Amino acid sequence: MAAVIAVTIPRVAQGGGTGVIATSVDGDRVHAAAAIAAAVVEVGGGGVARRVVPDAITEARAAVAAGAVPVEQLAHVRGVREAIDEGWRAYLRVSVEFAASRLAAARQDAEALVALPGGAELYADAALRLGAVLLHQGRAEEGRAVIALALAMDPARPVTLAEFAPDVVEAVDAVRAAPAAAQQHVRVASVPAGARVEVDGVDRGASPVELELARGQHVIAARAAGYVPRALGAAVDASTSSLRVELERDEDDARLAAGVAPAMDREGQQLLVDAAARFADLDEVVLAAVVDRRGEPALRVQRCVGVPARCSAVVEVGYGEPAGLAAAARSAWATARSGALGEGPSVFGDHPSPVAAHRCGACRSPLLWGGVVVGIAIGAIAIIAESSASHGPPQVVVDGTLFGHH
Repeated sequence: MAAVIAVTIPRVAQGGGTGVIATSVDGDRVHAAAAIAAAVVEVGGGGVARRVVPDAITEARAAVAAGAVPVEQLAHVRGVREAIDEGWRAYLRVSVEFAASRLAAARQDAEALVALPGGAELYADAALRLGAVLLHQGRAEEGRAVIALALAMDPARPVTLAEFAPDVVEAVDAVRAAPAAAQQHVRVASVPAGARVEVDGVDRGASPVELELARGQHVIAARAAGYVPRALGAAVDASTSSLRVELERDEDDARLAAGVAPAMDREGQQLLVDAAARFADLDEVVLAAVVDRRGEPALRVQRCVGVPARCSAVVEVGYGEPAGLAAAARSAWATARSGALGEGPSVFGDHPSPVAAHRCGACRSPLLWGGVVVGIAIGAIAIIAESSASHGPPQVVVDGTLFGHH
């Protein structure tokens, strides 16, 4: 009788690749992202990169739309599952008071997960076991009401002697055979209006919606694009005429939808990179920005790992023509991937001017690509390599200090 029902676990960000977030002053961020993605494949990743995602933001938004949840929410699911199992084991050891307390708390915690994939089944399992314990305590009416809600949430859930004692199976059969409860007309609304409403796991349409609900316990869930799904328990009786579910805006979804903003502050960059890593299943994110440096383009690159993201110092490599972007990406990534991680994201905080129309023809020189490598220290480090008659020999900028080549 100690068998545990399997509950579907939502898709979760678990780490497994390198993603790219790129921007460009000339609006061609796609080429910048592709160049960095190719460099990561060619030069090698800084971690265990099973895949390379050229557009981490788009990948993350698609995952959110598909119902992905961050790892911390998966930990909540597992915690509820463990609490249910602990409470049921206590019941089997005849620690009935502790079992009732543990299962009631688990059911309450599971309420917040009802709107997730598999959440209704998890809640139903906690309710079913709690109902069995309440019956054992002699709280028959309360126990039957909780079991009825469990069966409404997960009607296909088998309740057999392989898992439950005969008295529990009989009680469940009795609840299933009982006459339908009196109906109550209830208006279910949401904030914002138009959210999809589920009652006991069944879609009932867009809010506001007028429903006939059986008097007793119910779980109302609401979902709307751009908002965090929410569920709440409700007791419907003869005095109930309306119910309302208020949703909170999904800040992660909003950040991903906004993408990289001009002159983005460090807090905004941190939140964006963290959201992309969590929802796109990434263990590292490469940030890239094409900026203008004295009329010539330069590529700024930073490697960030984990959530919250800790990043290398910024590496900047100048190049003269669009054809030089790929080599600049290889050079910048080769340096960034070996840098120490310590600061937060900062690549997108620059204030670049538009890229000049002309390009330096001499910037094709191997001097630009041939080993401009600087050991990365904590703090901002920029590498700017230039070679032309007008600009002179290559230069390196470290923490804002210019070191000329003599």
